[in-house]
Amino acid sequence: MASIHPTAIIGENAKIDPTAEVGAYAIIENGAEVGAGSVIEPHARLCSGAKIGANCTISSFTTIAGLPQDLHFDKSTISYVEIGDGSVVREGATIHRATKENASTKIGKNCLIMANAHIGHDCVFGDRVIMAPFSAAGGFVEVGNDTFISGGVMLHQKIRVGEGAMLSGNSALSLDVPPFVNSLSRNNIAGFNLVGLMRRKVAREAIAELKKLYALVYGGGNPRKNAKEAFDSGLAKTNEGKTFLRFFFENENSKGIVRPRSRNED
Repeated sequence: MASIHPTAIIGENAKIDPTAEVGAYAIIENGAEVGAGSVIEPHARLCSGAKIGANCTISSFTTIAGLPQDLHFDKSTISYVEIGDGSVVREGATIHRATKENASTKIGKNCLIMANAHIGHDCVFGDRVIMAPFSAAGGFVEVGNDTFISGGVMLHQKIRVGEGAMLSGNSALSLDVPPFVNSLSRNNIAGFNLVGLMRRKVAREAIAELKKLYALVYGGGNPRKNAKEAFDSGLAKTNEGKTFLRFFFENENSKGIVRPRSRNED
């Protein structure tokens, strides 16, 4: 039997693994699921549609799978939030379920969603994403693996953030952010997240190639066109270089991609 505090409120159809722990006054509604070894702390709320993986921690005063903040959402829609194995959602954070039938808002494995962060409906986060306090992602935001979202960052709905990017504190982004870059301020970037690349033990040859490709793509003219021409010409030899270039032209529905700007333009 799972370790469930007697004051917790558990829905009849909730599925809780026998090795999970549920703290005092936690609420786990009908249809919610809790995986092996996961800990649901006191006063946490798992709404119907929450699917918590193995060895996760859901901290106090979180709300997982709450209703989307969408004026057109039909409450009868069956949708989910899926949180991958090993992820931690800290106190006060909120993650809302998807707006489409049988769809999911997804958080990958080994992510850390810090206190009072918000992840809106239909977002898809990769693995090992860190999201710092008081940051927020609007609906349908896509975030790649190993991205660091600093405190107070605001992500506009329907944008993409490429893997390994570093989003500086209090930045505001309404355009797509390429992989591996540093973003700052409002829709601005400045070179690569070298610290992150080195921590991930990316080869020096790949880092050198990324620097060359960055200069080529943003050297003048249309970055999408520049990236496509560079990719088609085989200028990217490493996986990192290919990932960087593909980001610019692989999504025709992109709202646009950030460019480096001077402080005077900011």
